[in-house]
Amino acid sequence: MSRPIPRRTVLRGMLAGVAVALPLPRLAGMLDGNGTAYADGTPLLPRYLTWFFGNGIDPAQWVPAAVGQGAAWSVSPSLVPLADYKAWLSVLSGYEVKIPALYAHKSAPAAVLTGAQAAMNGDVTAPSIDQKIADLVNKDTAFPSGIHVGISNVTGAGALDFNISFSGPNAPNPPNYSPAALFATLLGLSGAQEPDPALFRRKNILDAVAEEAKALQGRLGAEDRMRLDRHLEGIGELQTQIDATIASADCGVPIDPDVAYPDRGEDGSISIARCQAFADLLAFAFSCELTRVASFVFSCAACHAPYTEAGLGTVTFHEDFGHRLSPMGIDYATNGFHTGVAYAMTGLAELLKRFRDTPDGAGNLLDNAVIYTTSCVAQPWDHRMDDFPLLVIGKGGGLLRGDLHHRAAGDNASKVPFSLLKLFGSQEPSFGVTEGLVSDTIPELLA
Repeated sequence: MSRPIPRRTVLRGMLAGVAVALPLPRLAGMLDGNGTAYADGTPLLPRYLTWFFGNGIDPAQWVPAAVGQGAAWSVSPSLVPLADYKAWLSVLSGYEVKIPALYAHKSAPAAVLTGAQAAMNGDVTAPSIDQKIADLVNKDTAFPSGIHVGISNVTGAGALDFNISFSGPNAPNPPNYSPAALFATLLGLSGAQEPDPALFRRKNILDAVAEEAKALQGRLGAEDRMRLDRHLEGIGELQTQIDATIASADCGVPIDPDVAYPDRGEDGSISIARCQAFADLLAFAFSCELTRVASFVFSCAACHAPYTEAGLGTVTFHEDFGHRLSPMGIDYATNGFHTGVAYAMTGLAELLKRFRDTPDGAGNLLDNAVIYTTSCVAQPWDHRMDDFPLLVIGKGGGLLRGDLHHRAAGDNASKVPFSLLKLFGSQEPSFGVTEGLVSDTIPELLA
């Protein structure tokens, strides 16, 4: 009987006097007999990503004509770019944001991301769903709060600015708009070289300090013990990040966006090539479990950027097409809006392709992922908040059905993020506050 292969196995050697580590893929010998956990019993945790696009949808083009699972339904015109990933796609239509629309393009995204109203003089009043999930599954990774990326850096007219991930009020996790910068960060963790020996020295120092500090506890008064406990918590968080950095040094080498996508455009500009570059890097980070949580902003709430590559010129998509104010007329603006939504979904499809094509456990990364896709408004030209755009993509490690169109006309949109929070093991009995408060999940989503 063959012995299990440690999950962090690498082939080591020297090159020009520099220690190198050649990573191995996730081999069957590293997993249990079912391919659902590592051989040592460590579970293969699902990954989570929020994918956001600004300026909403047209329900007439977005909502599939039929409900059901499998052959019972077909993708709608807006979702045609996602057709190859229908087996992993769940369309949740009819759901309504119950939070009052106090702030255009701000109340609604705050509601579907946090379950609460937006702040009058700020951003959100509660943590976003990705950060609640990060608290459950991501603390032992090199990026405890996740990796956050964005395509367009054009203003959202003061809505939620550029952010969709929030640790709490006035505590955003801003997106990184530079694939090259993210590549450099991931390369430093990738195994191209052995980890910096200084990390090991710092770990040893922290170990020694923590042990001695714990020995002091019995000799301290109650107030000093509280101070010491807070200090040790900080040491523990730092040590977790160091451990994750050391452990992740056998991940392989990410795709260099400057080589693969030299014509992707400037950082902050919208292009499918920039979507591809970030998709490569996120698939790498998820596959190597450098993080299990991420967010991806195609365009922020009320984004005023142009969709030039989609053939819509250099005008603001929000005004000319989202609000149909184009001097070319309503029909032109409406058709252009439909083109823009499908273009955004093409950007999402690039991420899904890479997740589907990345082996993970007994399947692929899309099998073991949960991708929550939403926007800042439903139909934008009248700022509607019913029939809100809500997609859940992936199989969640076998916990999600997929290939589903479920319609629940008038139901609370907060049920979608709450269902995902429960899927990741949360013991919280409810999600959201006031009109956004829910205590029921969506059983139809589950396998």
